[in-house]
Amino acid sequence: MTSQLNSFLDSFNSGHLVINAKREVFYSNQYMVNLLGCSQDVLNKMSLSEVFSKASNIFIDSYVYPLLINELCVEELQLTLITSKGVKIPVVVNIKLDERQTTYWSLFDCANRDKLFQELIQAKELLELQSEELLEMATVDSLTGLLNRRELDRRASKALSQARRSKLSVAVIVIDIDFFKKINDTYGHSFGDDTLKKLGKILLSRQRENDVVARFGGEEFVLILMDIDKKNAFKFAESLRITIEETKINGINITVSIGISLNNEHSNQFEALFKEADTALFNAKGSGRNKTILF
Repeated sequence: MTSQLNSFLDSFNSGHLVINAKREVFYSNQYMVNLLGCSQDVLNKMSLSEVFSKASNIFIDSYVYPLLINELCVEELQLTLITSKGVKIPVVVNIKLDERQTTYWSLFDCANRDKLFQELIQAKELLELQSEELLEMATVDSLTGLLNRRELDRRASKALSQARRSKLSVAVIVIDIDFFKKINDTYGHSFGDDTLKKLGKILLSRQRENDVVARFGGEEFVLILMDIDKKNAFKFAESLRITIEETKINGINITVSIGISLNNEHSNQFEALFKEADTALFNAKGSGRNKTILF
């Protein structure tokens, strides 16, 4: 190596090694000296195995050299150097092999790249979390934790399509809190919010695996029960009504009125089923409230 070539290679912000056929360091530039923390004289007397970690040496023996024999070059490998103080440094390596079995190594410290990679992973995880939060905001009612009206429409359409294909019976249940305006006026809106939250928890506690539970708006809630007949739908709704009636919210009992409709060969669209259940709900309220009526 001429002094001019040495000076040229020392000017690079990357490491350069020339390894002879015996896998001994024949040449190293100043970058490698600085990286490994030893003198150039010491480094140029080292074997290749002393430069890299044990795991890297196994990889070099089993993969790198066999590949070099066939391809004459290897690009973008990540290996680990061992400094004179035993510190491990990840590096990216490009290698070429000549006809004399001499290899030419170009290396650079990729610790910062690893750091950037970890930062990118963290940024990706944050974006995924934010995406989940945005999705929840778009689909969940913030007060009760139930599905909102938009998501109800989407889930209902999907559930009824599945019911048509599988010929399943589906019940749509509409629930309305009795005298909710009076509750708000008498006990305040904070109590009204507590009432909605408590009702939401009760509904979720009764939810089966494939059921849909949503807050339709205001004090009105909607349930879609999959694979259920009229008798069991009415039994389910009545049990729910009684549970709500017997539950105290801040020491106060509330009641609900419930309307139920079921799909059939003529009526299997959510909009139609909701109207039928809502009509049954209207009749329950008109006949004294705190009742369950089947359309």
